[in-house]
Amino acid sequence: MHHVVIIGGSYGGIAALRKLQRDPHIRITLIDRHPYHYLQTEGYELIAGDTYFDNTIVNLSSLCANYENVTFRHTALKAIDPINKTLQLDEGTETYDSLIIALGCVTKRFECDTQVYNYSSGAKSFRGALRLNRFFQDELYKRLESAKHAQENFNIVIGGAGLSGVEIAASMQHFFNHYYRSNTLSCETLKIHLIASREHVLHGMHPKIIEITTKRLAALRVNVHTQCRIASIENHEVVMTNGERIAFDFMIFAGGTAINPALETFEARKNKKGQILVDAYMRSTDHDDVYVIGDAAELKDKKGNILPPTAMTAIGSGTVAAENIIRQREDKPLKKADLRIEGIAIALGGRYAAIDMKFIRFSGYPAYLTKKMIEKFYKWPLWWLAHKGFKKIESCQI
Repeated sequence: MHHVVIIGGSYGGIAALRKLQRDPHIRITLIDRHPYHYLQTEGYELIAGDTYFDNTIVNLSSLCANYENVTFRHTALKAIDPINKTLQLDEGTETYDSLIIALGCVTKRFECDTQVYNYSSGAKSFRGALRLNRFFQDELYKRLESAKHAQENFNIVIGGAGLSGVEIAASMQHFFNHYYRSNTLSCETLKIHLIASREHVLHGMHPKIIEITTKRLAALRVNVHTQCRIASIENHEVVMTNGERIAFDFMIFAGGTAINPALETFEARKNKKGQILVDAYMRSTDHDDVYVIGDAAELKDKKGNILPPTAMTAIGSGTVAAENIIRQREDKPLKKADLRIEGIAIALGGRYAAIDMKFIRFSGYPAYLTKKMIEKFYKWPLWWLAHKGFKKIESCQI
C-alpha cells in the first residue's frame, strides 16, 4: 500500500487526511506532538473565558481510530530526510512514500530579555490561549480580593494589529468591561494598547471592514496606536519608533509568524518568512513526493498573489495535496490548486463580529451568528467522527 505521512493535525492536515482515507489503497500515518486538533478560530473566545477549553479541540487519537487505514503517532518531528524518505521523531523513525507537511507556523516574538520573553505570550497555540485565559482569571481574582490591586491600572500591550491582534484585543477588552459592569466594581480597569504599524488596523482588508472594526475597538475603549512599531523592550516597557513609551504588565505577540522550528533544517527553497515554496500542485519545488500545505507553505492564488494564512486556505491546500497524491498514484494528471479566500469572519468581542463575504459585508449580532454557524459546520462532523472512533477504542479495551 502507498504510505502517506501527514505531519501536523492542523486544519490542512485534517482536510488531507479526510480526503486520503477514502482510498483503500493508501495507508496514512498522522504525526503530531499534541494529541488534539486545535480550533484556532475559536481560540479567542477561550482567551476571553467565553467558552470551555474542550470546545476548542478535537482528539486526534479518537478521530484517527474512526478509520481503518489511519494511524496516529503522538510524537514530535526532529528532522526530515527527503533523500531516504525518512522522518526522525522524538520516538523512533517513520518512512513514507508521500509526505504532507502541515505543521503551520508559530508566533514570531520580539528580541527582548529572558524575563520579559517568559512573561509574554502568543495566542496561536492551544497552550498559549489557555495560558492567557488563566492569567486573566488570576488577575481578576487578585483585583476582587485586594483593594490595593483593585486601584491599579493593568496595561497589556498587543504587538500587531492584524486579524489575531484585533480579535484578541476586542475579546479581552469586552470580557473585562462586562466583568466590571456585572459586578459593579469601582476600581481601575484594564487598558489594552494595540500597536498598528500602518495607518489603521487590519491592513489590506476592505475599507468597510476596517471602519467597522475601528469603531468597535473605540467603543470598547481599546487604545490603538497607529503608524508606529515596537523598537525595543526595556524591562516592562515598550519603546516605540515614534519615541513613545508604554509600560506594560503583560505582552501578547501578534505581529507576525515564523516557520515551525522543526522545519528550519529541512533543505528546500523558502521565502523570507521561512515558508516552503511550492508549485501549482502543492509540492515542494525541490521534492516531488513532499507536499506542503497551510501556513508552512507560501500559498498563492491563480494570479500569483500571496494569500494570508487562514483556515480556509489551509483546508483548500490540504484537499488539493491529498487529491494529487491519489492522482499521482493512479498515474493521472495532477490538479492545479485554485486557492482563494471566499470570506473572512472577525470576532470583535462578545456577541459581535464582522463578516466580509466580498459581495456583502455586515457586522453585529447577525455576523456573530453567521460566524458561529460556520464554526459549528466545521467542528460538529469532526466531533461526531471522533466519538465514533472513541467507541471503537473503548470496545477494543473491553
